[in-house]
Amino acid sequence: MTALSVTGLRKSFGATEIIRGVELEVARGERHAIIGPNGAGKSTLFHLITGRFASDAGVIRLGDEDITGLPAHAIFRRGLARSFQVTSLFPKISVFENLRCGAMRTQGCGHSFWRGLDRYRGVREAAEDMLERLGLQRRREVLAGSLAYAEQRALEIGVTLVGGAHTILLDEPTAGMSRAETERAVDLIRAVTVGRTLVMIEHDLGVVFGLADRISVLADGVVIASGPPERVRGDPAVRTAYLGAAAEQLATC
Repeated sequence: MTALSVTGLRKSFGATEIIRGVELEVARGERHAIIGPNGAGKSTLFHLITGRFASDAGVIRLGDEDITGLPAHAIFRRGLARSFQVTSLFPKISVFENLRCGAMRTQGCGHSFWRGLDRYRGVREAAEDMLERLGLQRRREVLAGSLAYAEQRALEIGVTLVGGAHTILLDEPTAGMSRAETERAVDLIRAVTVGRTLVMIEHDLGVVFGLADRISVLADGVVIASGPPERVRGDPAVRTAYLGAAAEQLATC
């Protein structure tokens, strides 16, 4: 079963075409990594899939449903959520309240701001469960903006997941982390995405080859290779795209 598919996707900014006919298919329950050199169009592709940008051509399907052109909130309601490269938490409220905000939309709260949140048992339970899964129970009442960087990234993943989305897009989830922090983040991602479809952009190829079931390589706005890690590692076109140090890293992953 296909969780997410992209066909003939194109996007230009002025005279510059950034996405030039991307074809992508992600199976349900798969962990799928999108890699590629800087400027390949990876984040733009995520923006198009999630409704942040409108495409110029092509079709995006979430499961059997065509979501092309839908706004971001409508796509989220259909079960697709994402995180960003830059942490996008509410820094002046607590860890728990950030998680509770993430759970609100799928628990029937809508814009019922006149009702106390404590009346929504499902919201509280979802937030409590995610707090435990993240290992942040002791940081429950700490303001999100006061967390260490790696903790903020973990919390953002939790906020993305707590809404119950079945398809998750993570944009560089381990960026800026130390090796030890990266290892913990990979373990966390592996644990909390069980039973869900994961699509991630990641520059750390050690993370990619350790976590992904399949990899797609984006270069100059098109997918030049897609398949299991071993096949992608040995693809000559991929080696060409990763000139220099990144090519050496690819060979040793």
